[in-house]
Amino acid sequence: MEKTKIGLNAGKVWRILNEKGELSIFDLCRELGLTFEDVALAIGWLARESKIFLRKREGMLFASIENVEFTFG
Repeated sequence: MEKTKIGLNAGKVWRILNEKGELSIFDLCRELGLTFEDVALAIGWLARESKIFLRKREGMLFASIENVEFTFG
């Protein structure tokens, strides 16, 4: 896949996270109409640039553009 497409998809992922807040990877795929691979590559791009935060909850990966406070009980 070419870098241009990954970069464009990264922009789409960032915009929807900015609009809707934290979403799971699967929700991002559904909302954007992108494949899992496309979303994963876009998230990797954004994570490398420290533009998003990732966390695992209930076995699923979630992304957000704001640092989410964690509560462990």
